[in-house]
Amino acid sequence: MEWYEIEHVRAVDDKFRAKYAFKPSSSIFAKPIIPNDANVVFKEYKILSHRTYEEEAEREYFEGEAWTKRLFLRFFGEEMYALDWYHEAYRFLVDSEYPRGEFGDWYVPYLPDGDYYFFLNMEMDLAWLSHPWRKTVTVVGAELVDYIETNGCPFLK
Repeated sequence: MEWYEIEHVRAVDDKFRAKYAFKPSSSIFAKPIIPNDANVVFKEYKILSHRTYEEEAEREYFEGEAWTKRLFLRFFGEEMYALDWYHEAYRFLVDSEYPRGEFGDWYVPYLPDGDYYFFLNMEMDLAWLSHPWRKTVTVVGAELVDYIETNGCPFLK
């Protein structure tokens, strides 16, 4: 497995906070996560939730994982970060198998389920930032935004 837990997470956290305006909150009125640099292109997308049956929801979730991994492979480079706010932080090779938790999903899921999950390239100028209370994903980087705007995303609007 090509995922490595980051032991000195403070340095990664400091780097993240230097790049992004982020104030964790459990309020439904929480602020979006945005880049500190006003010149950086980003867009916040709402997460679609149109699943009706459990097996349909599970199938859509795993199809979304595959879609997201292809996006990461295309844009994020060979190595990137996966941060589970207040939990583990990882550095990993994008083209490796993503470790799975007790329910079969990634250790750091691509969609929020009550925690903030962030996927970033090593420079942190390309990002996939999920917000649990806003039920959104903020995509950072002109090429990522352009790709989603041009090609769509099966689970974001």
